[in-house]
Order: sequence, then C-alpha cells, then structure tokens
Amino acid sequence: MRIGFYIFILFQRLISLLPFRLIYVFSDFLYFILYYIIGYRKEVVFTNLRNSFPNKSEIELKKIRRKYFRSLTDLILETIKCSHASSEQLSKRLKFKNGEVITDLVKANKSAFIMLGHTGNWELSGIVFPLIFNIKVFSIYQQQSNPYFDAYIKKLRGRFGAVPVVAQQSFRKFVEHKNEVTFNMVVGDQAPPESGDHYWCNFLNQETAFFTGTEKMAKTLNFAVVFASISRTKRGYYEIEFKLITDNPKETKENEITDKYVRNLEQFIIKNPDNWLWSHRRWKRKRINN
Repeated sequence: MRIGFYIFILFQRLISLLPFRLIYVFSDFLYFILYYIIGYRKEVVFTNLRNSFPNKSEIELKKIRRKYFRSLTDLILETIKCSHASSEQLSKRLKFKNGEVITDLVKANKSAFIMLGHTGNWELSGIVFPLIFNIKVFSIYQQQSNPYFDAYIKKLRGRFGAVPVVAQQSFRKFVEHKNEVTFNMVVGDQAPPESGDHYWCNFLNQETAFFTGTEKMAKTLNFAVVFASISRTKRGYYEIEFKLITDNPKETKENEITDKYVRNLEQFIIKNPDNWLWSHRRWKRKRINN
C-alpha cells in the first residue's frame, strides 16, 4: 500500500506542477491510452449507455462514450491539480447559479444537505464551495481501504475549509453540530450497500436502488435538502446550479425527497449524457422480489 501510494504521489506532484494548459495536453494523451490502448471499461460504459438510452443509435452511443472518456481524463488530472492550485485559480473555474438558494438558507439559520451526483467535476465543487459561501461544510465520503490514500483524500477535500466525514460517522457529527448552520455535501448516486432499506425506482430506464439515509437524516434533524448539478461550460470550467428540494423535510411523504433527487439527477443526465460517471458499475445488483 505504501509503495503504491508513493508512486502515485510522485505522479501527482509532477502533474500538479504543470500549468492548466499543459494539463489538457497530457489529458489528450491519457485519453488515447485509456480508450484505444487499454480499453478501460469501454464495454461497461457502452452497456450502461445502451440500457439507459434504448432509443439512441449505436453511432450516437459511441460518440457519447468517446466524449465521456475525454471528460473522465480531464476530471482525473483536474482533481490532481486541485491538490496544489491556488484558491484564486480554482474559484474562477466554477460559477454558481441560483446561489440565493444557499444564501437564503443561511439567512434563515437553516442547515442543509447538498445532494450531488457524479456530474461535472464534483471534487472541484466540494473544494471551492466553502470559499464562496464562507460557511461550515461537511463533505461525506466513503473511507478508503488504503490508509495513505484515505489521508490524501481528506487533505484534498479539506484544503479550503470543508471537513471530510466518513459516511458511517456522519449522523453523529451532524448531531454534535446541530446548533450550528452547516452545509453537508453528499454524492448520492452510487450503488447503496446491500443491507438496509433502499428506495427502488425506474432511473434511466432501469430498476435502480438508491440510499435513503440522507432523507432520513434530513427528517430527523430538520435540515433542508438542496439538489446541485454540475455542468461543464467549456473545457476546465464548470457551473453548479442549486434547486431547493425542501426546507421542511418533516412535512414530506416517505421517499419523496429521494425521488425528487433522482428525478432531478435523471433530467440532468438526459440533457448532458457525457457528463456522468458511466464507468461505475451502477446496476450490478438487481432487485429480488419476495
């Protein structure tokens, strides 16, 4: 684990020292290697796209796949660059749309969950968010099995004030800070753990399970819930848009918050099909009917 991490750190250090314009030259090279030489998860991506967009032709799907891999290599190198780029360099690469959704909640002394998907550059968004709004931010993440990489991720996400919190410890952390205004960032579109009560629904033409923990925590703590989508405006630049799902979660029906998150995310992916993490094995588990 240590040797693998040190190799990564050496690579990371070399990349982070490059100016952004050379980052994208290297990204083009990395795209060629991943897509044409290694063929990294090409079939996984194509299967996911074909099942999600059954009405699109094979030519259209392959075009989306190529654009996705170009976005993926940009994302990898941009995230590495985030570890050393200045706050000024990063802030100018992310614009905020409907930011009043956040500022209105702050004025109302209301904490919130910010529910994102793996869209655009979600890592950049989590890093820059506390810089723009100057509020306490908790960033929920899955603990890594390699302790060296786990420490690296925590350091990266906490560069400008966000506090990384392991998912399994998040509820306790929120309770400890319930008397403060906190904004808690959750990437909620990954496959949930096998155990637990999940919300099953039709998502991108496939029966899909979603984790309901964020909705349950919001209702228990009476936190508002905001959906955030991150779109690429041009290479290296992004826009994050906020939509209020609810500021009164206790008045919502069961699974209503989760379903609104799912529908907003689905609508975004349909409009921006190359802007989501298609190489994730999202549909590896099927629903078992009792």
